[in-house]
Amino acid sequence: MGKTGEAISHFNSTVRTIIMAVVVGLLGLGGFQAYQAYDAPRRALADRERELESVISDLNETKATVVQQDKTITGLQDDVAERDVKIDELAENLDRVETAVRLLKLRRRLAKIDVLDQTTDEAGAVTTKVRFTEVADDGKPVGEPAEFDIEGDRIYVEYLVVKFDDQYIEDADLERGTAICLFERIFGEKQEPDEGFVIDEVGSRPNSYARGSVTSEFEQKIWDDFWTIANDREKAAELGIRATHAQAPSIRMEEGATYELDLRATGEFSLQRVE
Repeated sequence: MGKTGEAISHFNSTVRTIIMAVVVGLLGLGGFQAYQAYDAPRRALADRERELESVISDLNETKATVVQQDKTITGLQDDVAERDVKIDELAENLDRVETAVRLLKLRRRLAKIDVLDQTTDEAGAVTTKVRFTEVADDGKPVGEPAEFDIEGDRIYVEYLVVKFDDQYIEDADLERGTAICLFERIFGEKQEPDEGFVIDEVGSRPNSYARGSVTSEFEQKIWDDFWTIANDREKAAELGIRATHAQAPSIRMEEGATYELDLRATGEFSLQRVE
């Protein structure tokens, strides 16, 4: 074969090589495209699964946050409820304290003393004429006033007092909500107490507590057994009494003046000038 034949043969070989390369390339491209087409759903599914996992993860984080917030809200609600209970308790205690303070400060007007006249004899002895009137809380007289000529100008008012435990006063107990008092006698500094003038008989009910009603059995028992109770601590405790005794406050009185006697709910007695 001559040079021409060799050239043709070489050309043909090159063409075949090129054709084979093209065919192989086309087959490879087609196979890749076919693989791509075949694998696309799997890849899409994998992408969706990853997206779903991300969404689930976000949802779990959100759920955890919500659960934590619910716990926080529940805790805050519990705190609020507990505070409300404490506020109610404090308000109730405050009401009790305010009531107790009001009752502890409550005073009852029991009587007034008007100094009608005051004279001095040649020896310098002073005689004071007074009008003793037991009164109600509104200041109106209860019972008939009594007039006494007393030796001296310093006047003593002796009375029996029953003081109840503070708890009864704070609770505004119907029978023990305030101290009770019974006037015994009035006398001057120049007289012995047993020489004084009787105001209320022992065993009777004080006029200032009468209010037109009948003496309760409880109160009458106290006046009937006053000195027995005063000397029997167990008996006094059974009745809710913390103290029973006599007192005799005094004040130097002046002619034309008016003096008032009142009793605090806890049993403290006052004798003071008001006019």
